[in-house]
Amino acid sequence: MAKILTYPDKTLLQISGLVRDFNDISVKETIEKLKKTIEENNIKGLSAIQIGIPKRIIVFKDKNQEFVTMINPAIFGKSGKLIDSTESDESLPDIEVTVKRYDTIKIMYQDIDKNDKFLTVSGDEAIFLQRKIDMAYGGYLFDKLDKKKQKEFFKQYGSYGDTCPSYFVKDKIIKALRYTLTLHTILLVASLFFQFAKFVITYKTPIFILEFAWVIFYALYAKYETQKYKNCTSCQGANIFGTSAIYLTIIFTIYIIALFL
Repeated sequence: MAKILTYPDKTLLQISGLVRDFNDISVKETIEKLKKTIEENNIKGLSAIQIGIPKRIIVFKDKNQEFVTMINPAIFGKSGKLIDSTESDESLPDIEVTVKRYDTIKIMYQDIDKNDKFLTVSGDEAIFLQRKIDMAYGGYLFDKLDKKKQKEFFKQYGSYGDTCPSYFVKDKIIKALRYTLTLHTILLVASLFFQFAKFVITYKTPIFILEFAWVIFYALYAKYETQKYKNCTSCQGANIFGTSAIYLTIIFTIYIIALFL
């Protein structure tokens, strides 16, 4: 039987890796450990990360008390109402958190033989599996709370120290750039009619260089901040490149327009 990790163990914040080699003996060993731990603790199910194994594997008992193994599970579809669900968890013992959950979900996963499977569940089982899938992706119950309630949670129960802050500096950097580009565009249009706005054409190249450098600074800082808070699922840096590309395109477009005015 393996030990079930509990809050605030930082291992629980890891994003579990995809299982690619289904013949790897460690995959079957993990499944067996999960089953034994579930039986010994008389619980419904566990995500592998809860016993310290960062593999995207979930084992649980269905309504017939038969074990179901989900490898690489992902929520494929959601339906029904968003409901308030008051939940606790083996990794968050003696603490209850009220979060929003979908009443019905469809899950896509693979079995131990690498067969693609789909499972539609509703009610308590849907809520349970949403929680376990969240954990496989490094998500915790408090991640579902709004900023105010999250702050109250950390104040009452303590925090990891490197969990998500209530805001990100990178967001403020890109917000300021957005306002600057909006003003730049307005002044560019105004330069067609008013003398005072013609400086955006006169100094178009320095302004372009400044805005270009602004995006580069955002991208570098966003990468730093993402690494700093790498355990927080809401700030993974997958969209840094996309955001930077969008703003660079806008800046280049404004510059080209300025060249023809």
